Amino acid sequence: MEYDRQEILDKAALAYDHAEATIRAMDDVFQNVTGSDYSAELTLAQFDMILQGVLLSVAMADGVFEDVEQDFIRQFAMHGDLLEYIRNDSNGEVDLTWDAIAGLPEDITAGLLQVLPRVLDDQCESFIYPLAAVDFTYSKVGNVMTTPGDFLKSIEADMIRIAGLLAFVDSEGTDDEINAAVSMIYELEGKHWRDLLSGRALGPGQEINP
Repeated sequence: MEYDRQEILDKAALAYDHAEATIRAMDDVFQNVTGSDYSAELTLAQFDMILQGVLLSVAMADGVFEDVEQDFIRQFAMHGDLLEYIRNDSNGEVDLTWDAIAGLPEDITAGLLQVLPRVLDDQCESFIYPLAAVDFTYSKVGNVMTTPGDFLKSIEADMIRIAGLLAFVDSEGTDDEINAAVSMIYELEGKHWRDLLSGRALGPGQEINP
């Protein structure tokens, strides 16, 4: 079955725009609730890096990192770049480009995918915390009733949609690619979300003590 790549890219961009709008709205609420000076740009950079990690795991699930997959991932580096973060975090010892990853031996890329969750763990914990604070604090937004986790679920759904579209951008989407995306999203975010489930809603002016 032949897929329209531009249509896939357009749908992925819509899902990304929805996630970005949700994150900006949640950060506004977080600042109002906590009284903190918290920049949405930080959260968006973290989201970009987490999403790129998920997309890389999808692209490499079949062992081949095609040019069209690289181009797809690059469009989701508007606020933060995963490879730049890895470069800085390793003090320049791991200096990769998306093109370079495509040329690495399969055993090296497999090792990279294995360590990605650990590399992104701190970023993900910081990303989840303001979302959790808002989820615990608000049960109604406009005319929409919510339960704890709704905002996180919305962003996860957008990430899964983007990852699912990437799986078909090369016209060869597989269950392994989709499973790689869902597994990594829940491994990264679900763990921190469960850790925060025993927390409580933040009131105005309360300090953040994750």
